[in-house]
Amino acid sequence: MTKKHQKSDLQNIPACAAEFIKLIIKKMRYRKKVRQDVKAELAAHFEDELKDCKTDEGKEQKAQQLIEDFGDTKLLGILLRRAKKRCRPLWQTIVARTFQTAVIIMVCFALYVVWFFSGKPVITTNYAAELNKIVRPVADETLNAAPFYNKAAELVANTSHETKVLLGKKYNEVTPEDKQRIKQWLTDNKEILDLVIAGTQKPYYWQNYDEGGDMMGILIPPLIEFRTLARALRWRAELCAEQGRYEVAFDDIKTCYRLGQHIRGDKFIIEQLTGITIEGLTVHVLRDILGEYQISSGPLAKLQQDFERIIVNEDFVISLKAEKLITYDQIQRVFTGGLGGGHIIPKRIKELYPEVRIIAIARFPTSDDASLTEKIANWTREWFHMLFLHPDKQQTFQSTQKLYDYWEVLALKTPGQIRAEQINPEKKVMEIAKANILLKGTAPTFVRIPELAYRIKADVEATLTIIAVLRYKQSIGSCPENLEDLIAAGYLTKLPMDPYSDKPLVYMRIGDDFTLYSFGVDFDDDGGIHSKWGQAEQGGDQVFWPIEKTDN
Repeated sequence: MTKKHQKSDLQNIPACAAEFIKLIIKKMRYRKKVRQDVKAELAAHFEDELKDCKTDEGKEQKAQQLIEDFGDTKLLGILLRRAKKRCRPLWQTIVARTFQTAVIIMVCFALYVVWFFSGKPVITTNYAAELNKIVRPVADETLNAAPFYNKAAELVANTSHETKVLLGKKYNEVTPEDKQRIKQWLTDNKEILDLVIAGTQKPYYWQNYDEGGDMMGILIPPLIEFRTLARALRWRAELCAEQGRYEVAFDDIKTCYRLGQHIRGDKFIIEQLTGITIEGLTVHVLRDILGEYQISSGPLAKLQQDFERIIVNEDFVISLKAEKLITYDQIQRVFTGGLGGGHIIPKRIKELYPEVRIIAIARFPTSDDASLTEKIANWTREWFHMLFLHPDKQQTFQSTQKLYDYWEVLALKTPGQIRAEQINPEKKVMEIAKANILLKGTAPTFVRIPELAYRIKADVEATLTIIAVLRYKQSIGSCPENLEDLIAAGYLTKLPMDPYSDKPLVYMRIGDDFTLYSFGVDFDDDGGIHSKWGQAEQGGDQVFWPIEKTDN
């Protein structure tokens, strides 16, 4: 195109042609520079065609003919736009397409984020009601021990803090004056312990959990008060034993154990752990009494017979049914329903697990650039994971089922079996939970809990074995050579098992006495060196007998 044509102006062509060109340029909808070029080209075209016309009338008629030949302005504008696009350099095409793609992605991302954060949970199941069905047996309310325990807990809650502290101390830790104060409190509050006794005579215990909302908000029973009641029974038993009233002391011991037994069952983990604590306290105190006093064979025989009857149907395995329902309930509350299978709701996750790093950039410190960069990178990864990679609601349900199925299998294995089979529960559980924020928040919590059930089982069996040995010694005149002798003589029906060796507890006759112990958490036989559950780094065994003496 000549410079003359490039500088052509619409003033040099008829008005109809100028208006026609303006409409075409308007329909092009393209970059300004390109439209100016096309405008000049069209104007030059009209000028070239009209240059031979001598009169204005002739130019007007020729211009009208050209306009008719050009056709529709909209179609012409589109064709010109496409032609210019095809003629532009490749790099411009690449830049344009890249920009268009980026804009589309940004728009889609913005729409996705709006959809993601506007999602709401859909509550479909009342899992609290399902829990009530599990914990409540098919029995009349009159057979429920809960009203008695709750009333006793309500009364003991009014006890002074100082007295509660005294009740929490061991028998040999208090002064004679403190012991007298405890005696007086037990006398003045006999009604409280009578309520506990009445409760333990009921065959069942269940609480009616509130079915009105989030299971995480369910009020649990007054467990702190229940433990205070157990300590009070423990103290009364030890005081009675000091007075030589062994059968009365044993009655309180059995009452205390049944209290702990009632609290366990298909309930929340924290309730089961409280029950285990009370059971452990009971058998520990019983062994202290057996080690401190010479008790005749008659009361011992009755104690053993009653205790065996109490535990005959006891399932020492930890139940995770209630925790499973809690997880199901949280899934329906932290995931949306409907489109896309249900995605996670970050705000709700943050409410449940504040330790999960879902934080705003504005909260990052700015004094340390390196630290800021790292935190921004972590923040970006976490949000990208939640926005695009986190398992959906259905996948989380499936993983939860798989996780609890694994826990149920794991709960049936002793610590010794887990070690022998080289099972790594933490690794397996995290493999199942994978990158699921909800499950990773709870998964590691339960890994070691089933072990506690085997400890209390060993505690109980060891205590019954000690009673049997003491009875055998009183009858024969010496301790048995081995535990098989107790079975042969009818003092035991089965050998007490060590969950850390999967063999019978270690028994050795030592002169006129004996020792009975478990390998303990280090899985080694250290010859009966006193230690405690959970102190593997110190070595030693969990020794049930002889009782370790402590200074008064």
